[in-house]
Amino acid sequence: MNRVLVLLVLGCILVSAPAQEDTSADTALASVLKSSLCFRPLVAAVFEPRIGFQFQPSLERLRLDIGFSADVLNTSLARDEASADDARLALGVDAFTYSRLRSEANLKFPVEMVDYMFGINASSRWRLDGRMLSARVRLAHISAHLADGFADSTGMLRQRPFIYSREFLDAIVAHEWLAMNVRVYGGGTVLLTVKELPTPVSRIIPQFGVEWSGRLGVPVVAGYDVRIVGIGGVTQAVHAAQFGAVVLDRSTGRVALCSYYYAGFSMHGMWFDRRDQYWAFGTQVLF
Repeated sequence: MNRVLVLLVLGCILVSAPAQEDTSADTALASVLKSSLCFRPLVAAVFEPRIGFQFQPSLERLRLDIGFSADVLNTSLARDEASADDARLALGVDAFTYSRLRSEANLKFPVEMVDYMFGINASSRWRLDGRMLSARVRLAHISAHLADGFADSTGMLRQRPFIYSREFLDAIVAHEWLAMNVRVYGGGTVLLTVKELPTPVSRIIPQFGVEWSGRLGVPVVAGYDVRIVGIGGVTQAVHAAQFGAVVLDRSTGRVALCSYYYAGFSMHGMWFDRRDQYWAFGTQVLF
């Protein structure tokens, strides 16, 4: 609880401070919407490029995300420089890790489990009469592992590890109304290969979401994402929501103070058939 109070106090201090050099509303809003990537990462979806942490006070757990996406080839499809940003095509790479840590005294955070994901992607976007259409396709591999922080006092892991490894293809199409700063998207994931698991999983995972950007004293962004996951004959929605305020906006990077909500089958492969539900607070670097 003390850590939560520290986070909230820090957030109040940062939000009350000037977040950027240009305080005009247009510039502030543009800072939320801009991205170094052709396809702007989804706000609330969990399998997106993130650098940051989420503290889960009810579980005394911490999630640490270390991930990055880069467009290694980026080509404008426009006919002239004036509309060069209206149509783009990009090829990129992805490399993420998602770690679950346990919170202990004296600022110790033993790592319990970690998921690794890497792959390639292709994306494009088009501006049409005040709207932006964008799409991304990714081919990736993900694996999950237990770590030494999940061991008991005798050094034995509290759960028997198993092989969790899969290759998948996911695709997202997004439609954004620029005047309202609203983006909706839909798509899904197809599991191409799944190594033997203790419980069977569905090969198709539909996904939908909505996002909004605006200004409430500082630039803010909010998003809601839902995936439909089937495991062991049980199909349920996995909900993820996020609200963040940009508290640092510089040419070298942007940082947001965020709150998170998650409910559904765990995103961590070692707990793929267990349910997680929590609120979390933390910081995140925006891409």
